[in-house]
Amino acid sequence: MNMRRLPPSWFTQLGTRVSDRKLRPVFCLRHGFNPCNCRHTTSYSKLYQSNRYQKRFIHHTSRPVFSGPDSVENPRLAPLQVTSILRVNELSVDVNEGAVKYFESNQLQSNNPIEDRRGNAKFIGGPKFLFGVFDGHAGCACAQAISERLYYYIALMISPPHLIEKIVHILKDRGLDIHSTGILNWYRGPHDYVNKELSPMYSKSLVKLANEILALYIEEESTIDDHLLSAFCRLDQDIVQEALPNYSKNVSNFEAMQIAFSGSCACVAMVDGTNLYVANTGDCKAVLGVNVGDDQWEAKELSHDHNADNVQECRRLVNSHPNEGTHLIRNGRLLGDLAPLRAFGDVRYKWPARELKHVVKTMAYSTPYGNNLIPAHYHTPPYLTAEPEVISRRLTPKDKFLVLATDGLWEMVTPEKVVKIIAGHMEGKQVHVNFRLPYSEITLSNINQILLKRKTSLANKAEDSNAATHLIRNALGPEHGRVSAMLTLPIHISRLYRDDITVTVIYFDTDYIRDHFHQTSAE
Repeated sequence: MNMRRLPPSWFTQLGTRVSDRKLRPVFCLRHGFNPCNCRHTTSYSKLYQSNRYQKRFIHHTSRPVFSGPDSVENPRLAPLQVTSILRVNELSVDVNEGAVKYFESNQLQSNNPIEDRRGNAKFIGGPKFLFGVFDGHAGCACAQAISERLYYYIALMISPPHLIEKIVHILKDRGLDIHSTGILNWYRGPHDYVNKELSPMYSKSLVKLANEILALYIEEESTIDDHLLSAFCRLDQDIVQEALPNYSKNVSNFEAMQIAFSGSCACVAMVDGTNLYVANTGDCKAVLGVNVGDDQWEAKELSHDHNADNVQECRRLVNSHPNEGTHLIRNGRLLGDLAPLRAFGDVRYKWPARELKHVVKTMAYSTPYGNNLIPAHYHTPPYLTAEPEVISRRLTPKDKFLVLATDGLWEMVTPEKVVKIIAGHMEGKQVHVNFRLPYSEITLSNINQILLKRKTSLANKAEDSNAATHLIRNALGPEHGRVSAMLTLPIHISRLYRDDITVTVIYFDTDYIRDHFHQTSAE
């Protein structure tokens, strides 16, 4: 999640302690990790004296760094080693159905274990797809649960009654296994997994939702936007309810509380024919790459960050709690603690104070907050919602790809640069190894243009065939020495420089979109 990081130049030298009297200068990432005299370098003692960073940095630096930083000029990792690390979580899938041609995804951890999750699936029976990235915080439990459950909630919301009844029968017949419904075909990465132990709990909540939909079903037109919003909110409601303590039996569900006390942002894209819907809760981002002309690209943002930098979001929060304006957002965080202003889970900002006091009193769940579980100035909960903002768009032939990523990427690269990097990667992919000029009549001018274009494509040819990997490499470097340095940061220091990064790039089939675009225009 988004946290205030120290400037890259404020990096400590090998083996120093806060208690050391003689502290060496920090290294400068701009000019390498060797001692540097530029204005971007400061002394460790000045860093320690800084009130702004002292409290946040003290727990990282009060112990020696046994494994010092890599050197940009003398990288510790060989190029093949760097590539191997970057490709561990790669996923590439040729879809070639509907508007989706193929997609590529990857993850790089900073936290140990990684707190990000991803989810990619296709509805059985039609060209309808779901792609999502989930940025967890305070652990990975909530992000894991969202990545497994959310798409089933969306499926129920958009399905007709006869299909909902079929899903309920399947769940009951197969022992409440949420993954046996047969309505989704999942595309999983090499290290993606599902928590089968919690499947019965997930399925009970899903069956309950299905029965409610059937009981209240009204034959009326509801938009996909409404269905996505309802799915997000209902899943979060179930997460909150599942974790509530049972006072009569004095029993708490440890796994459910683990999910509820952690949290997760979510950004989900649904491709239905040539219609694109993006539902976002938190500070992940979706960016559409639009080809507006020859080598001219536009980065179209299809989501808004729900954080303190978003004036409208701050205004929404203040309007919901009109008498608490001075305490709502402090230091750019909700109640001075949480960076995203919308998220799944995080019941610390949703439950009534009575429930939180019960958890503290009974020690039903050992939270990292201890006796400080209830935030300061906690008067009118809930302060947090998982309600998404939904942006829809009819795809046009100019819309070439969509990038979904957690904020670990966007903190390092702008949307405009991301689109430029992916566009260049596409150009490089189109290089033909066994190149031949066309046999038809051709002029010297045409040949010159073809060869110049091929020369440009060869220059753009990427080291990574997977676009998500290529994007992560460029965010970290792209120079080998800098990437190596970023990948060899000690675990307890890595988080000061970068967050977990999850990227999914969806490529659209221009021919399919063009055909349907013209058909719609003709009608």
